[in-house]
Parts: sequence; structure tokens; C-alpha cells
Amino acid sequence: MSTQSLKAQFDLQTRLFNNATEGITEDESGARKSEHINNMKWIAGHLLNTRLGSLGKVAGLAPDESYNAQFGRGNSYDPNATYPPISEIKAKWESTAADISNGISNIPEEVLAAKSQAQVPIADDTMRGLVAFLVSHEAYHIGQLGMLRKMIGKEAMSFK
Repeated sequence: MSTQSLKAQFDLQTRLFNNATEGITEDESGARKSEHINNMKWIAGHLLNTRLGSLGKVAGLAPDESYNAQFGRGNSYDPNATYPPISEIKAKWESTAADISNGISNIPEEVLAAKSQAQVPIADDTMRGLVAFLVSHEAYHIGQLGMLRKMIGKEAMSFK
């Protein structure tokens, strides 16, 4: 898989995240339909945190861990916690997307072919495999956002 394919997948997830969160109010983003699932705000924050930390680092940017305490790996939704507004999460997503996208397209082949230090649940244990997994991780959670969007009465997420 070339960097252009990885970039195309990344750019698709950027657009789909925006589509899944379009028109979502602060109250809607915090609504929980079950105590067994995360709300839209938490999922969006988790996606942003992973993107800024892991994908940003692989793309050659300084990792931004400013959301790690709330949304990092191993953290779960806490109904008593204060989370940033969905508008902040969306704005940070949008303002960092182009830099990460450009970084992905410029990852040298030797870096992509190197063994990943992070363990990923796919057969490709290279940095290329790590990027592919991280983009797949985004797709998984954006699908959740799409379902939650419908559960709060919004029309389906657009793929355009």
C-alpha cells in the first residue's frame, strides 16, 4: 500500500468524521442511550486523541497528548468527568487534518517498511501496517458515531 493510498483513506476518515458530527449540538454529543456505550463526544475525543498522538507522530509531527488523560487508550467514559465541548474537538480535528495528511504522504518508504514498535492486531507489523490499522480504527469509531447519530434522531451520515 502506497502512502497515497494511506493518505486517501485518512482523508476519507477526516471527511466522514465531519459528516458524522455535522449538526450535532453539545447536548446531543453528550447524550447516552445506554450506560453500556460511550456518547458521541467521548468517541470523537478518543478519535482526536489517537489521531493527534499516534497518527501525528507517524506522520512526522510532534505528538499532541493534550487529550490523552481524558480519551487515551485504557480510559473509559466517566459520567462525572468534564470533557471539552464537541465544538473544540471538531475544530481541532479540522485544524490538524491537513498537516497529518501531508505528513502521511511524505513518510519515506524505509520508515513505512520498518518494524513498528507498537503492537497492532493485523498481520503487517510494519509502520505501514500501523498506519493502516490506525486509519481502520478511525473507520470503526466513525461507524459508531454514525449509529449514535441515528439514535438521537438525526438523518444518516453522508458519504459525500
